[in-house]
Amino acid sequence: MIDFHCACLVHIVEGRLLLVKVRENEKYYLPGGKIERGEAHEATLIRELKEELKIEVDLDSLDYIGKVVGPAYPDTTKTVALECYRIKGQLPNVEPNMEITDVKYLDMSQTDLMAPAVIRMVEDMGMNCK
Repeated sequence: MIDFHCACLVHIVEGRLLLVKVRENEKYYLPGGKIERGEAHEATLIRELKEELKIEVDLDSLDYIGKVVGPAYPDTTKTVALECYRIKGQLPNVEPNMEITDVKYLDMSQTDLMAPAVIRMVEDMGMNCK
């Protein structure tokens, strides 16, 4: 059973993955957020990127790359499904907004800093999402 369903951005520059930290959580997540009832995945991602990183993207710039299911964080007894997208072309400059307390590009080997589902995405899709 999937407890949470999210749309997320997978953005890799020079082998480093764009991740965000939320409030006091210790681990980093993919930018994006929970899909609301009746909301399309792409609409969720567009909304969340504007809220979290102050960037505007349009539907045509999104490219679906797959779904990953893994442990949620911080409650790893629950499961999260990540609908993963990348942006065609350049990503505008990002800056933290709303509940985001940090934004950084991490080497994909820095799994000690990543939420469990992000680690699963790196393992399952790492080579396919470059």
